[in-house]
Amino acid sequence: MNNSAVAMAGPGLGVQTTVTRTIDEFADLLRNSVMPLAVKSRHSSAFVGRMRAAGRGRVFCYEVTAPEHTIERTPELIKESAVGEYYKVSLMLQGESMVMQDSREAVLRQGDIAIYDTTRPYSLLSSEGARTAIVMFPREMIALPPELVGQLTAVRFDRSQGLAASVSPFMTQLMMQLDQFARPGGSRLPHNIVDLLGTMLVSELDLAPTETSHGSQLLRQIMSYIEDNLSVPDLRPGTIAAAHFISPRYLQMLFQRNGVTVSSWIRERRLERCHRDLADPSHASDSVTALAARWGFLEPAHFSRTYKKRFGVSPRETRVAVSERMAA
Repeated sequence: MNNSAVAMAGPGLGVQTTVTRTIDEFADLLRNSVMPLAVKSRHSSAFVGRMRAAGRGRVFCYEVTAPEHTIERTPELIKESAVGEYYKVSLMLQGESMVMQDSREAVLRQGDIAIYDTTRPYSLLSSEGARTAIVMFPREMIALPPELVGQLTAVRFDRSQGLAASVSPFMTQLMMQLDQFARPGGSRLPHNIVDLLGTMLVSELDLAPTETSHGSQLLRQIMSYIEDNLSVPDLRPGTIAAAHFISPRYLQMLFQRNGVTVSSWIRERRLERCHRDLADPSHASDSVTALAARWGFLEPAHFSRTYKKRFGVSPRETRVAVSERMAA
């Protein structure tokens, strides 16, 4: 990025604000701050764009203001750049935009929300002077299989209906207080955001008619049951099936339709909870073994191996990294 891009970081706030002067600078900003994306605009020379960014853990928030432009996540860029599996949730703060993915398109106006999946191609078309809030987080943080969330990509969530009526003002206020991420209580904020967005998605899925609506609704009920009982060590397919008056075979079939098994889903959700607690300074006095046991991992060595395989670092390394950030 050349010298005409001006970075303005508020002292101690943890919010990075960057202003670009050309379309190339804007494209570089997105590539370096978000992920590789193709950017086009009729404003090929003068392009005054602005991004405010903050994040904590694996959740990132961006507020982008720019002239008319188009952003694409192309198959080539997806293949070339391994940035992980993320969802993005966009909220229009000002102006108008269009989100396109999975043969659907959603026109968003002020207060409207849409979700899209960065592992598949998508396009964003923003009007002149559009101001957009974006929350980006790993797919596994939401307790829904990607196949179910895929029913809602590039779908407009009306700011005046359903849970979107609560999520929209929450995200709007969040963008006005991005410095909260850097404060002591900010460790819980990323998970609160994702939990709220996940609840909105579940609500929308309950309202969306599908050919397998009964099976989909039952699957969501079972996933909710699993989420509420992750701390129970004896949470197994047999007990889950019995609690829902279905056979273990039918239970497995419901999950396999979405590309997962019951056991792998339970393990993933437990690991996510463990990761959340290990990254939370309020749990610093709890031992790694105690935190693991709280979420059903009763064998420390097995937990450590499983955790490192999933997150690439050991549980203790996660905790040390949090301590170092707090000390800094």
